[in-house]
Amino acid sequence: MKRSFSPDDLPMVNGRVYHLDLAPEELAQNVVVVGDPDRVPLLADEFLHEREVDRFHRGFRTITGVARETGLRVSLVTTGIGAPSAEIVLNELAALNEIDFRTMTSNVSFSPLKIIRVGTSGGLNPATPIGALVLTDYVLGLDNTGLFYDAPLPDSVCAFLEEQATTALYTAAGPMARFRGAIVPYAARADRRVLAALEQEASTLGIAHVRGIIVSSAGFFAEQGRGVAQIGSTLPHLLDSLEKMDSSRPDLKIENMEMEAGILLHFLGGLGYSAAAICVVVNKRHEGPFLTDYRQHVCEAARIALRALGRCSGNW
Repeated sequence: MKRSFSPDDLPMVNGRVYHLDLAPEELAQNVVVVGDPDRVPLLADEFLHEREVDRFHRGFRTITGVARETGLRVSLVTTGIGAPSAEIVLNELAALNEIDFRTMTSNVSFSPLKIIRVGTSGGLNPATPIGALVLTDYVLGLDNTGLFYDAPLPDSVCAFLEEQATTALYTAAGPMARFRGAIVPYAARADRRVLAALEQEASTLGIAHVRGIIVSSAGFFAEQGRGVAQIGSTLPHLLDSLEKMDSSRPDLKIENMEMEAGILLHFLGGLGYSAAAICVVVNKRHEGPFLTDYRQHVCEAARIALRALGRCSGNW
């Protein structure tokens, strides 16, 4: 059914979405999203042989061009840090793809976008080394941003993970914590075809990788078990509880923690888009070391993502 949109629904300036400063024709059907805006030109220099669009607005950088290796037109886009920032970007990407900006009505038909997150993360599985790449099979969202989108439950594994995570969070909370039981987890999964393409390309390139569950937290400090502020944590035993959580499958383990994959897979999956995530493990939450120079690993992850998009689009 055709819908109309007002400026209150979708703020725009000069025919461009407000935050990304993009027009529809400037967005490719295949997208790699990263948190840090500085990674966009880094990856563009590394992998694109031309730039047809280069925009930077409100901290969000977008470069659209053609990938050298696959010949695929792609957009490299900043999400910023965390689910609230990523939610803004994902909505604007969907609007650019689905709305006729001349009439401000929904397009009768459109092709779903393919979007892969390339990011960094903290490792939760002791067996997975720093520098390894984690391909997200399922995600547990601990942010409340995803709860504002009533996307259908993807499968029975997601239902089981939500039940187990609810118990784990309740167990992790302090007995007198004000918000004990108030944090509601949600689960989502990566697009099966894109995930398979990521795994195939990583194997072809001989790059070490694992596949598993990623935990997407609402923030970086207390939300990930870091006790820095002089305020008690609602979930002081969060990491221990997550490590003990049952996934229902021996081959499906909780691997890492970051801040954007939850809203990415939940929101885009609800739209029927093809979405996945690949993240570098840059530190181990129980061990302390931090990989400060991870440029090579991020570039490896991006190369896998671009090749996977090429494979799924028939360019590879």
